[in-house]
Amino acid sequence: MRVPQHLVDRRREELRSLIRRDGFLPVAEICRRLRVSEATARRDLVAVEANGHITRTYGGALADYNSAFASLDERSGRARPAKARIAELAVAQIPREGTIFLDAGTTIQAVARALTHRRDLKHLVVATNSLAAASVLAGAAGVELHVVGGMFLNRQAALMGARAIRALGDWSFDAAFLSGEAMDAAGISNSHESIADFQKAVLTRTGRIYFCLDASKLGRATPHRVASWRQLTALVTDTRPKQLAAQGIDLPAAKLLRA
Repeated sequence: MRVPQHLVDRRREELRSLIRRDGFLPVAEICRRLRVSEATARRDLVAVEANGHITRTYGGALADYNSAFASLDERSGRARPAKARIAELAVAQIPREGTIFLDAGTTIQAVARALTHRRDLKHLVVATNSLAAASVLAGAAGVELHVVGGMFLNRQAALMGARAIRALGDWSFDAAFLSGEAMDAAGISNSHESIADFQKAVLTRTGRIYFCLDASKLGRATPHRVASWRQLTALVTDTRPKQLAAQGIDLPAAKLLRA
């Protein structure tokens, strides 16, 4: 029996909305949510991709980054109180002297802002690929600021790509403070491949690894895995332990810093 076109169009619009909201959906999840067969899901993905709303990937679909990923200004207003609390707790982990890395993202920008209020810094070297974080830290007492160069990613106001990764070869960090778009039982992920690749390069050069994510990132899945939970020194978050446990995330107390 042929399904009327208006019902097909409605289902495909729902599919587009689901992928834009979640960032990434595997085919199996599309089938479950829309109650369709795998063959129907794949036909719908082809049709939706033809309109420019998504990019099909192996085993699923990814929302077009520039249309689905909000700009830095748009994201700055989200969960602002939670990000401020996370930032204060993260800054408490930063030593008076040494070398740290701050990556892009509004929560890490809040960390940079909170760091300017520290009055006990002796000689802290801060490297960042975030122009927003660099502008906040410019001239901060006790901070020697370095910007890691590379390709400019507009919506993140950050420098990424192969050149940025090569620039990391000159560095090793006592600690790094990183952001992410999603956290689930497997770990932390991002939807943009350049961001994930750069963060993974930072991890290989870092002693202590802190990911700073607010509770809105919980239970989401994006296609580019950055780190497993065993790699982290700690997760700095406002998420409650029972919320994490409900998503299959079982962190020991020493690895959970709750704001």
